[in-house]
Amino acid sequence: MLKDRNIILFSSDDWDSGLKTSKYHVAVRLARENRVLFVNSIGFRTPNATSGDIQRVLHKIRMFFRGYQTVNHNLFVYTPLILPFYNSVIVRYINHWILVLSIKFVKSMLHLSNPMLWIFTPNMVNMIGHLNEAEIIYYCVDNQSAHKDVNSKMLDEMEHKLLKKADIVIACSKELSKTREKINPNTYYIPHGVDWDLFRKALDENLQIADDIAPIRKPIIGFYGFVSYDWVDFDLLKKIAMKHTEWSIVLIGKSSVDLRELIMLGNIYYLGVKKFEDLPMYSKAFDVAIIPFNINELTLNSNPLKLLEYLASGKPVVSTRIPEVTKYGNMVKIADTSEEFISAIEQCLKENSTAEMYKRSDSVKTESWDGRMEIISQKLSEYMSNSKNKKDEPGES
Repeated sequence: MLKDRNIILFSSDDWDSGLKTSKYHVAVRLARENRVLFVNSIGFRTPNATSGDIQRVLHKIRMFFRGYQTVNHNLFVYTPLILPFYNSVIVRYINHWILVLSIKFVKSMLHLSNPMLWIFTPNMVNMIGHLNEAEIIYYCVDNQSAHKDVNSKMLDEMEHKLLKKADIVIACSKELSKTREKINPNTYYIPHGVDWDLFRKALDENLQIADDIAPIRKPIIGFYGFVSYDWVDFDLLKKIAMKHTEWSIVLIGKSSVDLRELIMLGNIYYLGVKKFEDLPMYSKAFDVAIIPFNINELTLNSNPLKLLEYLASGKPVVSTRIPEVTKYGNMVKIADTSEEFISAIEQCLKENSTAEMYKRSDSVKTESWDGRMEIISQKLSEYMSNSKNKKDEPGES
């Protein structure tokens, strides 16, 4: 594992967003033996005049004026403040220098000399060369240009530039790896891990089910994650709810959409964002866990974190055909149509047993985040060793 390094991690979401994504898991583990500055996302789309976007902008302003926040003695969080108009060349130039100066200031305050950069989002590529960085790691977790309401061409150009400059690239899915390695040969496919010990608690007889899910009628078909139009197939959820009115569909997590139409069906429940540590108290109540993703460029390149978390909890899983999910075909039921999806849930409800639950959980025990970070550290060590050897080679006389 990496030790005694200064690290600046440029995240594609915020520390306090309510999501515990790969950025959180990576930062927490890096901070065990390194000093880490976690830089919150600057976003990559122009906000709308909606209450949600306005609240997010105001929150960003409040967090900026608080300066960096100390999570523990090795982990710090900073929220940069920029002008949210990404399509303007002039604004991008101004933002660049705002970011450079503000992050250099925080870097100086925290004495983060010669930092290793971990970049999760292409729109931070222009920070390279301004921080006296030692190594550059591009951790690719999404095809970000496939998001709705973003400047796809600009993000693609930024990512191409980042791929060229990165020392190594970590791709969380095979699909991402196949395309990125064409530009950077030091690209490694390393899928997401799971906090197995935490989610295994869902099989503990003494664990109490969370108070707000306990009264909901069973069987419960559960989902947790980001509830948005980019990711979730809302038509599929409606069809499930209308076909089986006796089932309860429970959605947990951050939402960027109005869910009133779904909730009006009477058997769909949205419980909001929950603490990551409390998720086993919810997954324990699930009879079947689902990944009802749309099939698009974003999801086809994704590696759903929730899959391993569901399996570690022992839950039967039904998913649409996402390449990283199909690898677990012996543990997950894959559906190509809404009819197949509903039929698969029906089958799971009939076939589930305690023995099967423990089998699913045990099957992902070795796929921990700690293990993934060890692999990444090994790849970094190999790269740095090879780079040093090349520098030490005598030149031609």
